[in-house]
Amino acid sequence: MGDAKGLKVTLWGTRGSYGVSGAGFVRHGGATTCVEVEAHGAPPVIVDGGTGVAALGRSKAAALREAIVYQTHMHWDHVQGYPFFAPLFDPLSSLTFRAVPRDGRSLGDVLDEQMTQPTFPIGLNQLPARLRFEDLDLKGEERHGALEVGWTELCHPSGSTGYRFEAHGASLVFTGDVEVRQGCMERLIDFSRGADVLVMDAQYFPEEYGPRVGFGHSTPLDAVEVALRAGVGRLIMTHHDPTHDDERLDAKLALAREAARGEGLVVDNGRDGMVIELGARARMELDVALESARI
Repeated sequence: MGDAKGLKVTLWGTRGSYGVSGAGFVRHGGATTCVEVEAHGAPPVIVDGGTGVAALGRSKAAALREAIVYQTHMHWDHVQGYPFFAPLFDPLSSLTFRAVPRDGRSLGDVLDEQMTQPTFPIGLNQLPARLRFEDLDLKGEERHGALEVGWTELCHPSGSTGYRFEAHGASLVFTGDVEVRQGCMERLIDFSRGADVLVMDAQYFPEEYGPRVGFGHSTPLDAVEVALRAGVGRLIMTHHDPTHDDERLDAKLALAREAARGEGLVVDNGRDGMVIELGARARMELDVALESARI
């Protein structure tokens, strides 16, 4: 990590719905949701197993043998990478999966069904890694060494879990999929209050949202409103629509930055491989960026 103490968060997948590739998607990437959280004095943490988890596993397999995996929800784009996650095939791995059950099924149930013939040749019970699946309540908090993890229920079809990570005075909120206009705007604002960084679903442009009410996703303007009212320092928009190429995402970022103009909020698009470091040095860099935003 850049700072000896703090949080380091890597976005391994920032696309929603399904993965994409091609010349128009090079800058932002096309892998579906996966987030890695590192903190000095804590075990490695992963959030969601979209296709981005395959690249994470290839890059850091040995370092993830004792990882704790939190799941936001079990829609296909958030679990489709697990069968290709290298630590599952390592007999030295001992992985813990934690998730709120959805529609009467645990994460273990869902992955077991996903990795069953004829849809996949290797069953969950054939993997050499030691796997433990634990259910979460809808709301809670716990500590893993220096890392504090809190979670709350958010608005999405079948439900979804938002997570807050804190270590050494740094904090980051990852919403997963959320449609704040379905009744959880205030809950998310309270949950995100004072965080250094908010990583939030902003899949649809405002003009796209109307025909998609109830699909479970928010807009850039929603994300800016949550960030400003929660008093966070930096907003990173994610869960990019698979039809939005780099130019379209540039337009989304311009829209959000215009909405936040003069408010002292730094706004960025999430990108596959993006690293967010939070600590003393990172906070000074953010203060400089905030001052520039005010100017």
